[in-house]
Amino acid sequence: MSLNTALLRETFERAKAENGGIESLGMSFYKRLFEKYPSVKPLFHTPPEEQHKKLMASLGSIVAGVERPERLLPYLHAMGIRHLKYKTENAHYGAVGENLMAVLADHLSKEGEWTQAMADTWQAAIGVVAKTMIEASDNPEAFKDELIEHGYELDGFKRGDPAPWIERTTMSN
Repeated sequence: MSLNTALLRETFERAKAENGGIESLGMSFYKRLFEKYPSVKPLFHTPPEEQHKKLMASLGSIVAGVERPERLLPYLHAMGIRHLKYKTENAHYGAVGENLMAVLADHLSKEGEWTQAMADTWQAAIGVVAKTMIEASDNPEAFKDELIEHGYELDGFKRGDPAPWIERTTMSN
């Protein structure tokens, strides 16, 4: 499997624009997740109508940051640590990844195509995200300095900045 960053961005842009857009994708994600994996439903205390916004914002952040590992990796480490608070277990990452792949394929194939290259790219991206988050959640102490350096609290939250992954100024490098 290979991670084609241009294809990742392109398919996410399509997902935002097609078949009811990002809201439809997010709501479909939680509907299917709770149907297929009912044991995870108690982990969510926010209604799907709100929770899908968080998921899609995180997904958008990951796609936007995929070519900026110096920003993306600390974000994913923080997110992995933050999910300890939600009682996320390592096995849940597989359920979320499988579910996202199925929902993306269904969503994008309704108005266009879902190719093997798209599936491979998304599978690779989801694998990296899960591996990185699990790495941090398995050993949060190892990422303490990185969290602090990037402005995160030790619980994985970044106070005062709802979008820490977005570059606010043009960089000259």
